[in-house]
Amino acid sequence: MENTDEIPPVRLYKYYSPDGIEKVLSDNTLRWALPCEENDPFEALAKCWDKEAVRENARGLRPEDWMFLEGIFREKEAQEKVSHIAAFVSFSKSDKSILMWAHYAANHTGACLEFDKHQIQRFNCLKKVMYANLGDEREEYPLLYGDLKEDDIRYQKRAEEFLCKKAAEWSYEQEYRLIFPPMSKYVGCRKIGEKFILTSGIPQGAITKLIFGCNVPVSTRITWAKMLQRNHPDCKFGVVVPDRKKYELIVEDLLMEAIENPSCQRSP
Repeated sequence: MENTDEIPPVRLYKYYSPDGIEKVLSDNTLRWALPCEENDPFEALAKCWDKEAVRENARGLRPEDWMFLEGIFREKEAQEKVSHIAAFVSFSKSDKSILMWAHYAANHTGACLEFDKHQIQRFNCLKKVMYANLGDEREEYPLLYGDLKEDDIRYQKRAEEFLCKKAAEWSYEQEYRLIFPPMSKYVGCRKIGEKFILTSGIPQGAITKLIFGCNVPVSTRITWAKMLQRNHPDCKFGVVVPDRKKYELIVEDLLMEAIENPSCQRSP
């Protein structure tokens, strides 16, 4: 089995739609998600082992035998508990995912930001997402022990495991998650319309590159580049384009001069 504590790559990537990238560049903030807000119904889903219920249905057995019982699971309750214990930000190991450019970056009209692991890891915990194996039978959810409390370090550790386990169909994302409790001093809460969201400021130097989708207009590239340079003056630029020989994407580096004047040669 893979290790969720595997050392993350130095560079991590996050894809954005046009509206999403403009909000990030304008506010210089990361938005933190709660599992209950995500588009995956299996997000943070866990089986909850209720010890009292097991004892009630296992009278006459020795205490040490209880550990071998399948138990009685309260899945919805466990999911709700885990779904509110921690917030996270998702990143990808790759900046060349054909599917992610199509979906998250709105058919190449958005962008992808490259982050320095050392700058964002200061927030707290950066973990690799594990994907369930698809064999003859589907792998079951992780088990959440019903007797652990939210302030128990073991509970928080197990909650991290649930937040880093997803179905195999998501494996193309090559995801890493930055995780910590939503009440952390680093995360603020602000209201947009009728909705409250969790955000945190992006440290200067954390964004190392802005990669444009191949369908981003020149005028929009210029706007986004100048917005980014206000808070991250040393950031580099690139554009993703189809490889001329294979079904792959490549990232070509861009100088600021080439963004403002497309007739300029791209940087080597």
